Amino acid sequence: MPFNNYFNLNRFARLFKQDLLINKTKYFLAIIGLGLITYLLTYWFLDGTKSSMIKNERMAYSIYGVCFAIYMIVVGVVVGTAFPDLSDKIKTSNYLLNPGSTLEKVMLQFLVRIGLFVPIAFAVFWIAIRLAKASLVPEALSKTVFFDPSVVPYFEYRFLIANTHQKMSDIWHVIFLIFEFFSYGIYLFAGATYFKRYALVKSVIVSIVVWLIAMSFSVTLSHIFYPQETQGFDTKFIEFAVVEQISSLDLFFLVLSLLSWMFFLAIAYFKLKEKEA
Repeated sequence: MPFNNYFNLNRFARLFKQDLLINKTKYFLAIIGLGLITYLLTYWFLDGTKSSMIKNERMAYSIYGVCFAIYMIVVGVVVGTAFPDLSDKIKTSNYLLNPGSTLEKVMLQFLVRIGLFVPIAFAVFWIAIRLAKASLVPEALSKTVFFDPSVVPYFEYRFLIANTHQKMSDIWHVIFLIFEFFSYGIYLFAGATYFKRYALVKSVIVSIVVWLIAMSFSVTLSHIFYPQETQGFDTKFIEFAVVEQISSLDLFFLVLSLLSWMFFLAIAYFKLKEKEA
């Protein structure tokens, strides 16, 4: 079968243009809303912890981390609501009849929700959180305590992957962290094609259930093979160093995070293909 049946650049460009014409206002408002909420939330956190930041200069890093975690949850919601037309029977029929192959439709949602939106979202977060810090003003908190905004560091993404001594974490840990977020985002992306309604909620619930089952299975194995060393819900497994800073368990989770997104992306393709059949 010719590759043109799977992907055609001109056809994909028309599909992308059509999506932008229909949803450009929604995309624009989503980006502006994310920036505004990030700015207000960060400013509220920073303004409410001025006295704590005076006593502990690292308090600002903690606030930035909390804001980033909340922000990534919202980004995950946007990614997990891909293929919005699949949640309605009539819209699903019209969507599946649109000119374009299954691969092109998956690639379009991937490009819009992850390839374009996620980098833009990171840039919006960086701008908004730095504007929030810049909005802080000097203030006398009491007769003896004065807050100077200049002592509060501006946000940088390196703060999120730096240890307590402000040194970058091991490279494997950074890679794992990046692909962990990426793989879970692709999992939510695939869930939008698997479930018909409330796909995001169902995908999150399934991931929690699978995690609990995996943890219970690990605890059970630990009790069976290491009964003396295992107490309650603790786990005990023998690890060995693969290289100087990576143990066998670290390597397992690293490989899992690096490869699992491919599996979930394939699920998204075949589930959409199944709906078109």
